[in-house]
Amino acid sequence: SAQYNLTIQRQLTNDMKFEIGYVGSQGHRLLATHDINYGNAQTCLDLEALAVAYPGDGSSGPSGAGIGTDCGPYYSDTGFFIPTQAYDSSGTLVNVQAPAGGLHLPYTANGDGPAVIPCATTLSTVAPGGVTLIGLRRYSSPQCDPLSPTAAGCPADFIPVFSSIFAQDTIANSAYNSLQASLDKRFAHGLQFTVAYTFSKSFDQASSFEGILNPIDPRISRSLSAFDARHRLVMSYYWQVPKHNFNSFADKLVNGWALSGITTFQTGFPIRISTVADNELMYSFDFELPGQPAQVAPFHTMKPQSNNGYYFDPNSFTDNATDDSAPPCSAGAQYECFDPSLLGTLGNAKRTICCGPHISNTDLAILRTFPVSERMHVDQFALKLFF
Repeated sequence: SAQYNLTIQRQLTNDMKFEIGYVGSQGHRLLATHDINYGNAQTCLDLEALAVAYPGDGSSGPSGAGIGTDCGPYYSDTGFFIPTQAYDSSGTLVNVQAPAGGLHLPYTANGDGPAVIPCATTLSTVAPGGVTLIGLRRYSSPQCDPLSPTAAGCPADFIPVFSSIFAQDTIANSAYNSLQASLDKRFAHGLQFTVAYTFSKSFDQASSFEGILNPIDPRISRSLSAFDARHRLVMSYYWQVPKHNFNSFADKLVNGWALSGITTFQTGFPIRISTVADNELMYSFDFELPGQPAQVAPFHTMKPQSNNGYYFDPNSFTDNATDDSAPPCSAGAQYECFDPSLLGTLGNAKRTICCGPHISNTDLAILRTFPVSERMHVDQFALKLFF
């Protein structure tokens, strides 16, 4: 990692100084979680294409049954068998051929890597006994030979040996850049304060150990950090009420009071938007899935005071049930700004979207000091308020 800053300081008066500077940092080879055994989305799409091509005729006889390779979300740990012959929509028994784009196998014999049976290849020419897939992951069944006529090495119960294999590797990066300014006044004439302002941006690929990186390209997971605070203003202060010379009773009543506090104003943290639909067809479910929805328009925020407490429009994530003719995320009604991603894709929405509700709070203390002697004072009263 690297940290760097350039700061300029200026003495304004005997008891006041101003400071402004650039502060930044870079983090490299940070520990993050990713799935090294994610489901092969293309294999699932190919299996679904076969199910569409060989659906059977729907009758009650043998020709009514389809090929039985229906695939979709959360199917990565399912066993499949692709026969060499199947019934098409007319009820004719035909030789099964690899779909357009080919039939992608997530693994081959002896745990070797993925392979492709070319488009329109008759399966019986490469797999006389059919194709057996026990799971759709790279290491689902390490000893399984999908093209073996006897399904050599494939689990007989059709249950994969391994599902997701999550690894923690030093593959993540982070970056922080900020403008920081402060005005400090030392205690004098009963007053002391510090005003500090920060304008910053923080990026990373995972802000905590729960975050899972894009298993294909971790760099795609880069987005605003979950703790990113674009603007932050903090004021701390201490003020002694000036002393007055009254009679002895009035002195005890009026003098000795002080006010102390810390006030913070901050823009909201980024909003985490994710999906558990597994439209990416990887089934990499640790604390969350790596997939994101498809963002078709900018994120819309609202004033919660005038919108039933909503900071953003919940219609952005729903269909327009009253008028489906309106274009998605139209100006009149903000529907469908975020849609489910297409099957086999991770979605284009960022991992985090700026920003949530702002934060403001004040910690205030009212203090009363009672003199015991000329050199000794005792704080016997303190009223603390938090809001």
